[in-house]
Amino acid sequence: MRKAGPLSWLLPETLTPAQLIVEISRKFQIQATAVRKTAVTCFDSFDWRLYRKKKRLVYQDGRWQLLRLKSGRPIVELPDSAPKPRQFAGDFPAGPLAARLTSVLGVRALTRVLTVDQRIQVLRVFNADEKTVAHINFRTDHISDTSVRLHTVGVKSVRGYDDAARRLIRFLHRCGVDQPVSPASLFTQSLAAAGRRPLDYSSRFSIDLTPDLTLYPAARKIFRQLLDTMHRNEAGIRADIDSEFLHDFRVAIRRTRSGLAQFKGVFPPDVTDTFKTAFAWLGQVTGPTRDLDVYLLFETDYMSRLPEPLGAGLAGFFTEMAAQRHGAWEKMVKTLQSVRYRQVMDDWQACLAEDEKPWSEYPDRPVQEAARQIIHRRYLRILKRGRAIGPASPDDDLHSLRIQCKKLRYSLEFFASLFPAAQMTRVIGQLKGLQNNLGAFNDLSVQQAMLKGYLATIRPGSRKNQDLAAAIGGLLAALFHEQKAVRSQFVTTFKTFSGMKNVKLFARLFG
Repeated sequence: MRKAGPLSWLLPETLTPAQLIVEISRKFQIQATAVRKTAVTCFDSFDWRLYRKKKRLVYQDGRWQLLRLKSGRPIVELPDSAPKPRQFAGDFPAGPLAARLTSVLGVRALTRVLTVDQRIQVLRVFNADEKTVAHINFRTDHISDTSVRLHTVGVKSVRGYDDAARRLIRFLHRCGVDQPVSPASLFTQSLAAAGRRPLDYSSRFSIDLTPDLTLYPAARKIFRQLLDTMHRNEAGIRADIDSEFLHDFRVAIRRTRSGLAQFKGVFPPDVTDTFKTAFAWLGQVTGPTRDLDVYLLFETDYMSRLPEPLGAGLAGFFTEMAAQRHGAWEKMVKTLQSVRYRQVMDDWQACLAEDEKPWSEYPDRPVQEAARQIIHRRYLRILKRGRAIGPASPDDDLHSLRIQCKKLRYSLEFFASLFPAAQMTRVIGQLKGLQNNLGAFNDLSVQQAMLKGYLATIRPGSRKNQDLAAAIGGLLAALFHEQKAVRSQFVTTFKTFSGMKNVKLFARLFG
């Protein structure tokens, strides 16, 4: 017998728990406990961050539990008999559960994934001496909002009576109960019954292309996936669940624009120009809300950079940012509900539909050949621009290089499946290091520009405004010194990226 815990099986559809109990009672002496009813609600982020870490968060019987996905055993628990809304990790009381959730979820909100109404009954199996030799656990999971019920039976042995438990298990198998289940597999089946599939969404772009494809169907496949990402995030943006819905939406827009610029000759020039303009417009209307999201996400970071007396002065600043952000979000949502927006999305969907005779300047060009050319050209452009940057170069040169790196990153992600996975991981990893440096430099530039603009609007006079101006002044000084440090790191970072090993790797893969 396995000592780790009870063994469980799924009842066949032709056998109900009541029927099985009758069969067991004919062979064994049993005593049933009272039926216990409970509801279990499972939570995760929209992109399954807990599931990806082999964890599951549930609320049951006035208690939060972070469980191991495979075994169902608790990692950490939190009594919460009258729970307040717990949307983000920071909404939980400080402690082990909040810390673990923060490390996995980051800024993502929790959403309800599944609710199961459970009916549990335990049978005590005893021998002629009235000694308990095993327990049989019957459980019925009714998947909320469906008619689906999953019936399981588990056997837990009592120490010293393993033989009795084995006889019981053999009897269950003779009754047709022989399909084992685990907490993980039962969770997956419950999700399927509710119309969900684990990992059905990811913020990471991944697509399978094959070398036998030509450029047109490959491009269309890429664009369709990006459009699906936009559609999948629309509801979260409108409901304002968390900032990552808008972020993923905007990244899909940028990838689409980059693809339209890269895949020249795939669509007629007028079609390409029309949608480049349309998606540029979408980038503009969603930009203000995202910018304010970023500032608000930096609140804790900003506070940590200042002495406590100065940090208190920033409270009014973030209150005003939150109000501005709400107004920008309302305006953006109206745009996403407009006829113009719907027309853009519908027209793009129609453009990507199956076409027996696609327009293309290069209808037979292999996608792998096109991928090599696109990636290698972008890489050489980055090498040229990066090597020209010196200590006296203007900040705009680094910003321009950052944009070129982003375009190369999109190209690598579009075509990753066409090249050896290990080498692509290395290539993208090297690029990511450079992007992190350039991204941090750009973020610090944007933040300083915004804070300087805001500082110019503060009217002197009141003590509150004086404290706010002092706080922003101190913050600007801290950001300025950090930006100088980040810029000094650029030389080392770019040297690694442009080193001979990396140049040879790019040449071998794409040259």
